Amino acid sequence: MLEDKNQSIVRSIVVGIAALAPLIIFLFTNEDILSVDFPILVGLIIQAYIGFSSFMLVQSYEPKEKNKVTIGYAIFWSALGICYLSGKSLLLPIALEITSFSTILIYSGTDFGKKQIESLGSLLLASGISALFLSAWVMLPDGDILGVILLLIGLLIKSGFSGFHIWIPKVNEGGPSHALGSFAGVLEIFPLLLFYRYVLPNQFDPLLYQVLFPLAALGIFFGGITSFFHKDPKISLAYSSIESLNFLWLCLIISGMFQFSVDAELMNLSNSFRILFFLGLFHHSFSKTFQLFSIGMVSRLINSNSSDELKGIGRLLGISPLLLGAGTFSYAVLPGTIGFVSEATYFYLNARILDLPIGRSVFLLPSMIFIFFGIVLGGFTHIKLYMSMFLSKPMDNLKILPFGVSQKRWLYISLLSLALVIFIFPLLLPFFVELPMLRPFADELLIQWFHSISIVSFISITIVFIFILYDYFNQKKFQTFKKKSWDCGGGYNGHELSVPSTVFSKPLKNSLGRYFVNKIGDSIVDDLIIKSLTSVFTFGTNFVSSTNQAKDEDISKYLAISSMFLIFIFSLLILGDF
Repeated sequence: MLEDKNQSIVRSIVVGIAALAPLIIFLFTNEDILSVDFPILVGLIIQAYIGFSSFMLVQSYEPKEKNKVTIGYAIFWSALGICYLSGKSLLLPIALEITSFSTILIYSGTDFGKKQIESLGSLLLASGISALFLSAWVMLPDGDILGVILLLIGLLIKSGFSGFHIWIPKVNEGGPSHALGSFAGVLEIFPLLLFYRYVLPNQFDPLLYQVLFPLAALGIFFGGITSFFHKDPKISLAYSSIESLNFLWLCLIISGMFQFSVDAELMNLSNSFRILFFLGLFHHSFSKTFQLFSIGMVSRLINSNSSDELKGIGRLLGISPLLLGAGTFSYAVLPGTIGFVSEATYFYLNARILDLPIGRSVFLLPSMIFIFFGIVLGGFTHIKLYMSMFLSKPMDNLKILPFGVSQKRWLYISLLSLALVIFIFPLLLPFFVELPMLRPFADELLIQWFHSISIVSFISITIVFIFILYDYFNQKKFQTFKKKSWDCGGGYNGHELSVPSTVFSKPLKNSLGRYFVNKIGDSIVDDLIIKSLTSVFTFGTNFVSSTNQAKDEDISKYLAISSMFLIFIFSLLILGDF
């Protein structure tokens, strides 16, 4: 037992050094940490913190191959740190590929099956394609517009932007919870911070942002709706991540669209959305990671991917529902959480958009209904999972995987570390916006708003803390305290009264859900995208025989296709001379 404890400490130190070392190197070698390289600083801080939390989860429930997983995480965090530190150099795509391939070791603690292989394959494919575009950007000279556009495409793919998101649900379906939390909280925000550092400062034609803006709005709408109707909790959280990531892209797009405007009101709007981007970034990183850790851990206790079959399972962990609900409370926009700060600020900025003259706000107003709808349904996704999995009563004689005291302790440390950020960040918000990088972008009205929501958060947290203390001393006072739960009036307390998660989504399934999720629960939009891509890659098979034996008419079809492409190539050569 003592030997296992010492090994756990050594593993934690190794992974902690790998996650923290890039931040220390950056602090001692960079003089622009609070100016142009501020987004890199933010990314490395989040990496160091979530790196610690994710490995505590590894210590909790990975029963085998812990040494391989430890090496995998050490390589993962080190390589990702090099991605942040490398700047515009060939180290960036190389380190990104090393980061992706290290996940093979991270997955080694999980039994490999079809879902795990598809998860790894999807992650490696997305990273490989993104690395190609990043390599092209690195090779082109500074300031080259083509290079910046190639960089943008690579970042859109890697971050799961609307239309490029199809790899994220596949990754979530088969990955271990600690890895999925690391991907959502750190790896998926890495492209957004690179965009802020290397793309946003450039002055582009506003048409580029005007094309990206409605796509981001549709991504929020699509992600929120699909997550609400999906039955697999991990895939639901994947689509919720797509909604959150597209919201972050929306903030950056609005910032870029108006950052060089001569209109003072539009310039203030651009600056405000810059600050909102960082608030939303912290919200997504810590709240989403918390959800993937807690819900993913619960999903692992029994062999099921249906949220209805997992109802009440979270109560078997023996951890307070208040702690397990920290991520849900944040997505439910309850005062005192980091989600409240982010979403309330977005609503406040939309109120300021409505005050703009109609000619300036007409481009933004039509998309607000889609954005609000996606955000609301995305939040309800977390609420329905929490009420079903953590508050309902589990079935009798339910067989779960072993979960001992030591495992519970590591899980508690992991979740508590993330919950502290979720609840403390709103209190520190007035100090956060006073940082040298952010203060120039905050006008006086926005500063007053941040002070107001910080006070509201403080009051809310204080009230909840008082009730917790009251409940604690009450239980001490009455040792025979009997817990009660809801019934139908006759004292019946069976698991049949538990609330399955589909209760919340079924009323809207026929009117809205059937357009986004099919009968077996898969996304209709994603299936359409995959079928379209498949038809493109199998284009040639439509002209030849489907059997292995060639037919006489296939020869003429091959010649026709060859002639068409030969003429096309000659046309390009002739046009090139002019």
